[in-house]
Amino acid sequence: MATNKYVIIIQANQQDVGKAVHGLLYGQELHEEGFEVEILFDGLGTQWPNEFSKADHLFNPLYKQVMKTGIIKGGCQACSAFFEVAEEIQEAGVELIGAEKTGGHIPFAQYMKEGFLPIIL
Repeated sequence: MATNKYVIIIQANQQDVGKAVHGLLYGQELHEEGFEVEILFDGLGTQWPNEFSKADHLFNPLYKQVMKTGIIKGGCQACSAFFEVAEEIQEAGVELIGAEKTGGHIPFAQYMKEGFLPIIL
């Protein structure tokens, strides 16, 4: 069964910039090719919006470009609180999302119900 809907969940830690960057690149490519795509930051990945939003970061231009497309949909509310980056993630322009029934985590099952194929990096 083919899908035209993808949710890219970036969980990469700070030593795994390649995975985080490729999450942005894959999302951008899928969006440009007409697929429905949403990018979420989860787990340690919630630290990336703050890093990428720094003007001197190598991948800041890419991050700004992907932000303009509107496909970055949020960061895990529970994880950003746990890793103490909730304020920074919001300052980087990323909304915090979380479902009450999942303890403030991303509503993963809802994405599956809606037909999204997950890509987790």
